[in-house]
Amino acid sequence: MSSRRFVALPEKLLSEAVKIAEKLGIPYTVLIERILSEVLQVLKHKKNLLESLSAVDAFDDIRKLGGVILPASVAREILKGLDRESMSRVCRELDRVAAWYAELGKVKRSVNPTEIGTSLTLWIPGANVDVVREGEKNYKFVVSSVNFTEELLELSRCIAEGLIRGYGLDSYELHTEPSVLVLRVGGLGEE
Repeated sequence: MSSRRFVALPEKLLSEAVKIAEKLGIPYTVLIERILSEVLQVLKHKKNLLESLSAVDAFDDIRKLGGVILPASVAREILKGLDRESMSRVCRELDRVAAWYAELGKVKRSVNPTEIGTSLTLWIPGANVDVVREGEKNYKFVVSSVNFTEELLELSRCIAEGLIRGYGLDSYELHTEPSVLVLRVGGLGEE
């Protein structure tokens, strides 16, 4: 037996839901039920909802910019066969598109440690991204992978440089070591 319960919503939130529902051509109650249903499904598997929503929005931005997903093993094989000039072209293109992505992200989402960490995770698949706070507004992002090849590490650096430029990060340090990319950023706001 199903029972309905009424949930009080702030007027501003309800008004926004009505506007969006009108654009979609559906009743606002259906929109709210769909949103709640989808959010609950995500929460079953991933407890940090804000990270999940940010990742979905960020991935959609990459898709809109023409980003392509390849299995890591295929990407490694393709990269291994590239000559120096072709590798440089790939690097320049990744840098350019990552910068566009970051500029878009800066407008849509705030530039904070979570945004940068999510971006690195999405742009460098298969890598682990650890975020370490090193002071009030200073953060270190450690991107590591047991599967990094020299080529993948070089492209990861190109991606990081594009993100740095697109986000407008002035105070940063970027270096690579075998299987690790380290990005230190100063002056970041709170999450």
